[in-house]
Amino acid sequence: MSSRRLALKTSFLLPLAWMLAAAPAAAQSPAANYPERQVELIVPYAAGGGTDAMARVFATEATRITGRSWVVVNRDGGGGVVGFTNLATAKPDGYTLAFSPSSPVTNAPFLNPSMPFKNEQIQPVCLVFENVFAISVRNESPFKNLRELVAASKADPKGLSYGHAGVGSAGHLGAAALGKSAGANFTEAPYRGDAPLITDMVAGNLDFAAAAVSSLAGKSGFRILAVMSDSRHPALPDVPSTKELGYAAAAPGLNGLWAPAGTPKDVVKKIDALCKQVTALPAFAQRATGFMQVPRYMDSDEFPPRVAGVYKFNAELIPSLKMK
Repeated sequence: MSSRRLALKTSFLLPLAWMLAAAPAAAQSPAANYPERQVELIVPYAAGGGTDAMARVFATEATRITGRSWVVVNRDGGGGVVGFTNLATAKPDGYTLAFSPSSPVTNAPFLNPSMPFKNEQIQPVCLVFENVFAISVRNESPFKNLRELVAASKADPKGLSYGHAGVGSAGHLGAAALGKSAGANFTEAPYRGDAPLITDMVAGNLDFAAAAVSSLAGKSGFRILAVMSDSRHPALPDVPSTKELGYAAAAPGLNGLWAPAGTPKDVVKKIDALCKQVTALPAFAQRATGFMQVPRYMDSDEFPPRVAGVYKFNAELIPSLKMK
């Protein structure tokens, strides 16, 4: 056989050899039959809260779709930091995930001087829903709208008092961003969750509350002046957003799925596709609406930049608040 004919024959065989070599690798892709066993879904907050409730709805639908158990495990503490520390050290194979707002990676780094994990250890996978917060006042309050409340705060040397669910919470940062952009004088009062601060607001012990819309649902004795968001809440179409009123608004709680960094890209895409499927279900939307939450899907390409944007916003806002 001439050298020219041998070279031609070899050139045709090489692609075939590459395909044959690649075939077993493709067959062994970790995403090929994912999930093949139970998936643990870490919720970094106590059972019974809004995030926990939505996580259980998601887990139920994910179990039904995949035919594998998706089990919610509550690992609360440190404003979500404990749960994310568990996630950061988990095996990056797609079988340990977190269902959580972004606050452990967008808020906590500016509040906790000794973070037990680095953001680079966490992979945002997909956005599932937004937890929107609002400014509300008791029914007897003289403030009929947000502009009146802001004007009164500027006129009062002591400022107006408000409650939030903890230092660095979405409600706290939303009200702080509002106050900073409006030049308002607010005096904060941190609580352990929304329920007690709503009770104090209705009782007249606070001028207003910065609580989640989902926490206000089903309660009475107050009126909502504005939602701290870029747009109106679908369940409150007559309530303006802080942005449309010309004030800044911290991002709502960006709740979604998170994985340990290093999780194979094809596994991440498989989980992402499941997120898209679940959030499109009428049953999921109905349950979310019942909790006054806003289903909002964002894929694994869009979600990380959105999280990075919130991190950047907080990097400027939180230090200026001189919080401890």
